[in-house]
Amino acid sequence: MSNIYPDKDIDWLIDYVTKIYVNDWDAKLNAFFLNSKITQPAYKGAKKISETISYFKALIEEKEKNEQGFCRITGRNVKLFNAGRDNSMMSGSGTFINFHHFFDSGLKLSKEVIIRMHFVPLGSLLLAGKVALLKSNDESLSYFFVEKNIENNLANIRNGIKEGVVKSEFKNPANAIFDFVDKSLSQFKRLEKKASLTLYHFTNFGASPEIEIYHLPATVFLFYSLCHKINYKQDWQNFVRAHYKNSKNKGAIYNRQDRTFNIEKKGKVESIDYDEYKTWTNSILDKLLNGQSLVPEFHQWSKKGNKIHFDIIRIYLQNIRNMKKETIDKLLELADFIIKDKSEDQIRKSINKLNGASKAHELRRFLLNLVEENYNNENEKPLITVKDYTDYLFSDSSNTGEIRDVLLIAIYQKMHELNLKIKLAEEITEEVEQ
Repeated sequence: MSNIYPDKDIDWLIDYVTKIYVNDWDAKLNAFFLNSKITQPAYKGAKKISETISYFKALIEEKEKNEQGFCRITGRNVKLFNAGRDNSMMSGSGTFINFHHFFDSGLKLSKEVIIRMHFVPLGSLLLAGKVALLKSNDESLSYFFVEKNIENNLANIRNGIKEGVVKSEFKNPANAIFDFVDKSLSQFKRLEKKASLTLYHFTNFGASPEIEIYHLPATVFLFYSLCHKINYKQDWQNFVRAHYKNSKNKGAIYNRQDRTFNIEKKGKVESIDYDEYKTWTNSILDKLLNGQSLVPEFHQWSKKGNKIHFDIIRIYLQNIRNMKKETIDKLLELADFIIKDKSEDQIRKSINKLNGASKAHELRRFLLNLVEENYNNENEKPLITVKDYTDYLFSDSSNTGEIRDVLLIAIYQKMHELNLKIKLAEEITEEVEQ
């Protein structure tokens, strides 16, 4: 705000934003400041503004009750003022005395922090009815989030939209976070290689205030950004977009050509474009945010004959799933062996056996049969060495289920490269026992 109005002092800025909260937003800030001067039912209209201005004037002049000590947020030794649900967020009150330092009746903060708290609503958005605040270890991303929200909030007011804090078009945190990442990748040519994001999703309203924290690690952020490189972007977008689901549009089928969903309604086929279906639930984005494996989805996508650059899978396995490079290389080598110089019937049987290997010992037996076949063919080079077996395929840290699925993905990848169209029996692939 001080960048927008560089010639204005803090008193003017406090007055300006307070009038927005009261006059334009009808004091609907309970999710931020419960029982503040603005939300207090005892104060009406202009009284809300005057009481708020008086409070901050007393705070600035240090006429409010205070004590010397260390601010809980800045860590500085300054004069401290009481902070509670009326002037800060998620800070508790006397009820939570056990959780405060030295059994204080609430948080003790510097006036600088409390003043900054007053501006938070203008730089926020509402996501599914709760406040959404985003923080990054890359300050340019944190600033970008606040800057965009302030722009949108002020634009709404100028356009006569006075419904309060701008509302996100999304319903769940995963979609909102990755939409912000998409915007960031378009905005910044270069980002910190270790940039991470944390979304605070909360409400300070009611008898039971609550907060949920969603963290997007730097490894996932980097992986997601790499998927948007020109070589991978089309494959990645098709993969992600095909996994949008919506209960009101059951039966909708993704069209890879025009990247829309088609659904039949009343005898007519309707087309749903990205601007609409991007708000649906997406299992890929949810799993990326929650640290769940995408390998089963990669497997099913490849099995259905869909193209996806193997580099995407390799980067994901190494950087997110911590799979060793040697393991991936060996699985690609095994896929070559299963495909090379084999008839369609032989390839089909190998895939069916591999799909049926739902127990760890069955997967081991399948690979040992390949070793035996390689030996009987009198090939000079061993297919799997003891080091391969113990260090890269079945080490203590390996995930047997992912080993099996990645081998299948590699086979489908090779089939795609060779334009092999082999009809496979429909089967339910079970998770492999570890």
